[in-house]
This record gives sequence, C-alpha cells and structure tokens, in this order.
Amino acid sequence: MNKKRLLIIIAIAAASLLVGAAIGAVLNYSEDQFDNQALETLQSTEGRDNHHAVGENIMENELAGVINANVPFNDIIGNNEVTVVNFFASWCDPCRRETPALNEYHLDHLGEPIDIIGVNISDSKANRDQFLTEFEVEYPVFEFEDEDQALDDYQIRLMPTTFFVDGDGEIIRAYIGEVSPELVTNYINFVKEAS
Repeated sequence: MNKKRLLIIIAIAAASLLVGAAIGAVLNYSEDQFDNQALETLQSTEGRDNHHAVGENIMENELAGVINANVPFNDIIGNNEVTVVNFFASWCDPCRRETPALNEYHLDHLGEPIDIIGVNISDSKANRDQFLTEFEVEYPVFEFEDEDQALDDYQIRLMPTTFFVDGDGEIIRAYIGEVSPELVTNYINFVKEAS
C-alpha cells in the first residue's frame, strides 16, 4: 500500500513539474516573440485574404465626411503608409465593443503615418450620431455616397469588417469581426512589410 501511495505522489510531483515548466516557458516567451510570430503567421498567408475586396482600390468610391473629416477620404489614405478602414453600424454589438479601442489606438498614433477611419453603413443618421457621441469618436468618420453600390463592390456583408489599406488605396488585408489593438498592430505591420 505504501509503495502504491509513493508511486502516486511521484507521479503527481512529476506532472506538477511538467505543468510548471510549461507555464514558465510561456511566461518567458517575450512580447516581441509573440509579435514576430503573429507577423510570420500573417506573412505565411501570402499577403492575401479570401475576402473579395482584397486587391481592390478603396479610393474608387465617393465618400462624404460625417465627423472629424477635415481632410478628404482619399487624401487621408494617400498621406498614410497604412490606413485602417473600419466599417461599423450603431446596432452592431462587436462594433460597440471595438470602438473605444480603435479610438484609443487613433489617439496613441497621432503624427505617425497610420490612421483609423470609420465608415458608417446600414444605419440611420440619428443612431449613427448618437453612437459617435456616446463613444466620443475622435478619428475621421465617413459614409459612402452610393452605399448600395459600395457594399456590392466590396461585398461587405458582416459587421464589423475592417480593411487594411496601403498609401495607394489598395486593400491589402481584410478582417471580418471584432478587432483588438494587437490584431490592428499585426495587420498594420504586415501591410508595411508588403509595401
């Protein structure tokens, strides 16, 4: 009986050591290593997503400014190395969750050759304006002059959808779903590497 109990204790101790070593390895894995691994993962997809809009030029559709749009849409794109174009609507819960982080990202990167632009779609003016006020959006927000045509051109079906655009207006990456600051940084880095 004592021999069996001793074997159980040894097995538990060995398992604990293995779990502890695994946790230690994860904790010692630096943030830079995670960033590099994320960038390598993006690069391994050959720079193209399966989204229809990748490779299209976003500057071919007319957009009207809603707020913070002191510079035309195409000029913002042309003046940046990378522009994050986030399609949102006030009724979209993931949009509501990601907007504060996008706003903070915009403010944290002022003066850099990157920017965030919001494009409001499938929304009423009143709900859109309430959303922008509620979240105190600081980045430029636009809307398509011909929304139906633009949604068809870019096949935007789900909200939110985010395009990562180079300085020539080409959509290099597309992401469907809620974005995080880390994902935005990784995709921006990919676009920079691809350009």
